[in-house]
Amino acid sequence: MKIVNFLYLSILVLCCQIGFSQTIWQGQYHSSRIIVSGDFDSKKDSLLLSIPEMSYDSVKVGIRKVKDSIYFKNQMFGFSFKGKYNADKTALSGVFDNYSFPNASIILKKQTEIKPLFFAQHPQKPYPYEVKDFTFSGKNTKLTYGATLTLPKNKKKYPIAILISGTGQHDRNYTFMGRQSFTVLADYLARHGIASLRVDDRGFGKTTGDFENATTGDFADDIEEEIAYLKSDKTVDASQIGLIGHSEGGMIASIVSARNKDVKFMISLSGVGVSGLEMLNLQNTAILKSFNFTDEVVGKQMELYNILFKAVYDTKDEESAKPVIEEKMKEWMQKQDSVMLKKVQLWDGRDQTFLYRYSKDADRKWYRYTIHYNPKDYLPKITIPVYIANGDKDIQVPAVENIASFKKYLGTKDLTTKIYAGLNHMYQHCKTCTQSEIKDLDEVFAPEVLDDVSKWILARYKK
Repeated sequence: MKIVNFLYLSILVLCCQIGFSQTIWQGQYHSSRIIVSGDFDSKKDSLLLSIPEMSYDSVKVGIRKVKDSIYFKNQMFGFSFKGKYNADKTALSGVFDNYSFPNASIILKKQTEIKPLFFAQHPQKPYPYEVKDFTFSGKNTKLTYGATLTLPKNKKKYPIAILISGTGQHDRNYTFMGRQSFTVLADYLARHGIASLRVDDRGFGKTTGDFENATTGDFADDIEEEIAYLKSDKTVDASQIGLIGHSEGGMIASIVSARNKDVKFMISLSGVGVSGLEMLNLQNTAILKSFNFTDEVVGKQMELYNILFKAVYDTKDEESAKPVIEEKMKEWMQKQDSVMLKKVQLWDGRDQTFLYRYSKDADRKWYRYTIHYNPKDYLPKITIPVYIANGDKDIQVPAVENIASFKKYLGTKDLTTKIYAGLNHMYQHCKTCTQSEIKDLDEVFAPEVLDDVSKWILARYKK
């Protein structure tokens, strides 16, 4: 398990380039596309099955047709399907069975090409607003940025929000397990008279730059360039620019809002309001508990983790943290018996795997920057209207402690905070609310949050 990740894991699912020359039938079950090529009416063993998100490519499946029912299966991989055509034979409704998703109800639709993952909240053309894709140059960073500007139609005056993604390298749509959070957010904002700008992260899409060696501070510089661009574009109303940041994006929004007078409002969605050290403690404690470890195991693991976090915090920027991490870990392990080491999964060589992974992370410039983040350096300087939101089921950025820190340090007199019941870190209504569940939830962005954010912006704009 990775020690730090303000946004647990960023997984960008791209449209798979599978070269089918035959008829294509495509369905979807949560975050996985089920793609079948071939003729269901054929008596030959000619169907090929692919599930790109699970790395299955062109698996041969046997086919059988009985009256209006279609069957196919591959015993080796445990695939099977049974379904029936609709009236015009453009779709098959049935049950797909696999070890990963048993007895899944799916609809295989006839397609002319492979389609990307799709979720009901993703907007579809024609849009009732303007969408402009373009690139621009950063004056100070010297980078090229790939961007999308979404503007309300037939309006000359409007607030405009810059959307800032969380930890990890993302495209401008903030695609996460196929779900395009920022596409959905931009759509909702535009339909309610609010413009937005979203940009590819460094080294991704049409944005240049070195992501691996960049820090949160560098990402804040990118937002400064986006603000400068909006001010320079005479076709855009840049009189009320605001920032909407998610997770680490909320931290970035805080940094920029503290120093840039062109920012008129700030919205932090699960943004970090505590120090880097405290964030690591809160986050890892919550994640360990989500795995149903006993309090004893969680306590012991966090005892070690906090020793290591402090060791990295005290290491000079130009030095590698690995020697001190190795020393501190060895000292801690010598004090534990074999039973406890097995419970915390640091037995039988696993400690060396853990050491390798964590020391590699700990030496990243990004990690060193975030572990030294102190909200007292930024939040007191923010005097613009601020909206702070969290889901009460968020285990990446626990709600209560982070919101309390924002309340303690923010300099603004116009502060709104809200904790949403039943929402995880990605603003989905969750059941188990673990990290692994995110891929099984078809919701992209909770409607109540979209509505509250839009109403809050418009209320400040009218003032």
